[in-house]
Amino acid sequence: MNNWFPAFQRRHTRFVVGFLAVALLVSPFVPSLPLAAQLTILALAVAIFGLPHGALDLALVQGASRGSWTALVGAAVLYLIAAGLVLIAWVSAPVAALFVFLAIAVIHFGLGDTEDLRGLQRAVEVVARGGFAAIAPLVFHPQTTRDLFALLVGPAFATRLDAAVAFVATPATWLWIACLVIALIWRGIQRAPGWLAAAAELLLTTAIFVVFHPLAAFLLYFCFVHSVRHIADLGAARFPDSASRARRWLLLESLPFTIATLLLGAIAWFAFARSVTFDEAMMRTIFWGLSALTVPHMILTAWWHGRGDPQPGDLFARHV
Repeated sequence: MNNWFPAFQRRHTRFVVGFLAVALLVSPFVPSLPLAAQLTILALAVAIFGLPHGALDLALVQGASRGSWTALVGAAVLYLIAAGLVLIAWVSAPVAALFVFLAIAVIHFGLGDTEDLRGLQRAVEVVARGGFAAIAPLVFHPQTTRDLFALLVGPAFATRLDAAVAFVATPATWLWIACLVIALIWRGIQRAPGWLAAAAELLLTTAIFVVFHPLAAFLLYFCFVHSVRHIADLGAARFPDSASRARRWLLLESLPFTIATLLLGAIAWFAFARSVTFDEAMMRTIFWGLSALTVPHMILTAWWHGRGDPQPGDLFARHV
């Protein structure tokens, strides 16, 4: 059976290298946008590129359980309970929730971007790649990142936030830099097929986080590097012999849950906007929401991988 994903992955890596290089070249001419505008653009980009890959989780359960309604209901209940517990943590202990979320983000993004690696090399590159979303902003834009964190936890927790950042920032910085350097050296020594493009992607993504505002850098990485690759991987799991059928399946299967998530996000934003500023409401809607979805998403995808990556099912796209 012809699997189109390896060729897609090579093309996507080359696209990422070119895209990030162009972004860096035009960065001096990109106007500085108000934070409210950046958050609005990020919310739209996350809705288009980020939410769909999580919206496929129940399709994974449907395929792995061979259509068991018990499994689907159990997965839906897990989603609601896990998401609810995450939101409770944000409300009751926002500083702790923030740093747990950052640790989870390192693991999640790192694992998703290193599926072609194994063993110690993968562990190193998980930290290197996962650190783009969670550690690099603190390294290259510490004050801006701290101000963004303050919007997430609220002014009442500013002192605790500063103490936590001071405690975590230095060891996290050195760990990430060490893993990034080792990952690059390992790629160079190993010289596996595609090693140069992979190394260039690591270097250019680092440069993106140096040059751009943390929100803009996160948008470029999350939407165009991580999410696209993960969505395509799931499409190939469903239709390994047809990229066109995979694209149609991805659209039809993810659209209903993506729309439902957007509606919930709109409700959350209106709830936040009644008591906090626009920027705080947007930050919490985006990142509290992402963290609430990421935890059950990681649990279900780990379960799916543990079952040998069975073919996803069809909840909505039954006639692709």
